[in-house]
Amino acid sequence: MIGYAQANNITHIVIGKSTRSRWFEILHGSVVHELVRRAGNISVHVIAGEQIAGGAIPKKTVGTAEPSPALDVRAYAVATLAVAACVGLGLALWPWIRLENIDLVFLAAVVGIAVRFGLWPSLFTSVLSTLCYNFFFTDPYYTLLISSPTDIIAVVFFAVVAIVVSNVAARARVQAVAAMARARTTESLYTFSRKLAGVGTLDDVLWVTAYQTALMLKMRVVLLLPEKDGTIAVKAGYPPEDTLDDADLAAANWAWENNRPAGRGADTLPGAHRLFLPMRTGRGAVGIVGIDSDKPGLLLTPDQRRLLDALIDQAALAIERVHLVEDMDRVRRTIETDRLRSALLTSISHDLKTPLAAIMGAAGTLKEYGAPLNDQAKADLLSTVIDEAERLNRFIANLLDMTRIESGAISTEPQLGLHYPGDIVGSALKRARKITSGHEIDVDIPSDLPMLKLDPVLFEQALFNLLDNAAKYAPVGSTIGIEGLEDDDSVVLKIKDEGPGIPPEDMERIFDTFYRVGKKDRVRAGTGLGLSICKGFVEAMGGTISADNRKDRSGAVFTITMPIPTEEPYLEEMP
Repeated sequence: MIGYAQANNITHIVIGKSTRSRWFEILHGSVVHELVRRAGNISVHVIAGEQIAGGAIPKKTVGTAEPSPALDVRAYAVATLAVAACVGLGLALWPWIRLENIDLVFLAAVVGIAVRFGLWPSLFTSVLSTLCYNFFFTDPYYTLLISSPTDIIAVVFFAVVAIVVSNVAARARVQAVAAMARARTTESLYTFSRKLAGVGTLDDVLWVTAYQTALMLKMRVVLLLPEKDGTIAVKAGYPPEDTLDDADLAAANWAWENNRPAGRGADTLPGAHRLFLPMRTGRGAVGIVGIDSDKPGLLLTPDQRRLLDALIDQAALAIERVHLVEDMDRVRRTIETDRLRSALLTSISHDLKTPLAAIMGAAGTLKEYGAPLNDQAKADLLSTVIDEAERLNRFIANLLDMTRIESGAISTEPQLGLHYPGDIVGSALKRARKITSGHEIDVDIPSDLPMLKLDPVLFEQALFNLLDNAAKYAPVGSTIGIEGLEDDDSVVLKIKDEGPGIPPEDMERIFDTFYRVGKKDRVRAGTGLGLSICKGFVEAMGGTISADNRKDRSGAVFTITMPIPTEEPYLEEMP
């Protein structure tokens, strides 16, 4: 109590005057005297404890102490049998041992009863052992009279030693029981903390808290959390079908609004069936826990209250941790959305504006000055309009493809079938003929490559984006190579260019959405979507894609690895 008062800056303690007897205080000590002695600067007020004249206390209050334990008849019966056994053993050993050794047999019984049943049965054993010791083993035998002064001293000292030993053994038993209870509580709290650490959702945290609290305290438990409108509602409970009536709801709402206990045994709304306690963290209350049991009187003992406080503290921290994780996820999604929006706006402002300006300029020239222009000039302007329109079309197609990938639709859309990879490479080269017109194309794909299970449209688009990327970064007149080979149970396609290569600091982010390699000597058109679309398409078909720099010379190499299907191709019989 003194430690708690000092820790909480309490300056006054009020305690009732003890009604115990003087002999009881001599044997067990006085709480009042010990409190006054250790109080230090804390003022201790001792008040009288006499009952009010006239009988009953006018106001009925909830009990504040545990009911007195009932008389354990079994303990006293066992003590009587133990003493009887000691008498029989002493009589059997009497011819061979001296009198002063007989008392050790009885002391063993005293210690055993004290350890097993506590103080009062051990005191009963001490008294009964003293009488039996006198009756059976002191002269004159089989009477309670003592003729020898030596025997008187032996009996008196035996009685004193028996009482002292019983008291010491009983105290040791109490301490051992308390230590075992603390060990069980610590183990339960450790188990509870491990369970909380292993769950990641709010529903799991609430269920573990309700179940573990009900199991450890042997009570009914409900957990209430705040709603968006500021009210609280039941989110979990054990047993699960437990409900709250109007009185309990009123007590729970009061406890939440005032951040103080309410309900059964509390100062506020004591008529409720449950006791409601706020679950607090450093940032305030996060919820309310309600407990109830069928036993009358005090709902919680001091030890149970400390255990409940520890459980509530751990549960509150776990709930706050879940809320913080959810807040962090929302913030992360918001930041990612803002980043993508900013990158998209930046890309649109450049990659839409440039081709639109070219289209508008060429169309305006044809409209205003079309008559005096010769056929070659008109053809060049029309070619500019067509090329820039195709560029806009590729840009919009990339945005649509990226939207499909981000939404997860690509993973369910692939129309997989068995196809020869060389045919799809040819289709991609034909489609990218204008883009790669300023480069040499070197294709090395064996005709005996196995067929692959893939979506030809997605695979062609991935190859097209890789060819577009190679033509964009490699100098005019350089060679773009496409190599195919079989490697164990996979087919590998490599697209090589002779550009400056990939800077080491950009290698890990080369496939990120809207990411573009740092600008060097010139600005290269692009949205930063092509490679991320390649990665999404290839992985949707069960393959992998990687980027690296060439070892034989400068340039980048992109490697697509597709697994060879294990099932045999199905060939329809021709009629």
